[in-house]
Amino acid sequence: MVSVRRPLPQAPADLWDRPDMSEALARRDIGAVFKIYRQWTGATQTQIAAACEVPQSHVSEIQNGRRQVTSLEIFERIADGIGIPRVRIGLADKPGSVPEPRTGPPGVPAAEIPAEMVRVYPSRTAVPGDLWRTLFAEATHQVDVLVIAGLFLPDGHADFTAVLRRKGASGVKIRYALGNPESPVIALRGDEEGIGDGLAARTRITLTYLAALRDAPGIDLRLHSTTLYNSIYRFDGDMLVNTHVYGAPAAHSPVLHLREQPGGLFDHYAASFERVWATTEGA
Repeated sequence: MVSVRRPLPQAPADLWDRPDMSEALARRDIGAVFKIYRQWTGATQTQIAAACEVPQSHVSEIQNGRRQVTSLEIFERIADGIGIPRVRIGLADKPGSVPEPRTGPPGVPAAEIPAEMVRVYPSRTAVPGDLWRTLFAEATHQVDVLVIAGLFLPDGHADFTAVLRRKGASGVKIRYALGNPESPVIALRGDEEGIGDGLAARTRITLTYLAALRDAPGIDLRLHSTTLYNSIYRFDGDMLVNTHVYGAPAAHSPVLHLREQPGGLFDHYAASFERVWATTEGA
């Protein structure tokens, strides 16, 4: 007898607006999304797996917390497979699709999410560690880093400097700009964040970590003394922009993941990097 694959059950019209579902989507907690979805639709893991084009074992592992979804492709398969509005998990609409209606004050037109916006993370700490490693590892010709301290990178990845040295030796052009710890701008920023000289101290620690890069081929390590409005991390055609908020450390502020498209936000932030880089001095 030939088995017939049952289609997914009809989801309630308000499923994606339910408070528990909205919270799970905001956290990109696909395990919780699957649990809530199955609770309200009665769908089996096998039906979800078929709709999302992933193995049933993966659906089980995701739902039970043994597997985390980090791949953009898998997020897209899941969203399209079970009908999650893409905007709810920070994905760009499919080309040619009709965007989900957005509510707002009467008379104010709804803003479209730029197609180059891959995702918005609520804080830098919410950016998966694997994403940082993947972006650094897969860059083939250009890496730009503009930060005040950025201590989390060498402090959180034991092989960070070794990875950069290998990339530089392979022909990747790496430009790395840190805040000058002796600059009054950095001192002011430390005071505004409530940590005083702690910010300059973090920059000095980062410089100690990166000391081995000073004479490495392909790597240009410099210092800037600018008022930094965003930290910028560019990896070929991908960019992470860590916004800065007065009185808060960068780690607590949102991060935009952008993918290059001509004339868009990516170019806007890339131009900002170039303006700061033009003011830098050797570290």
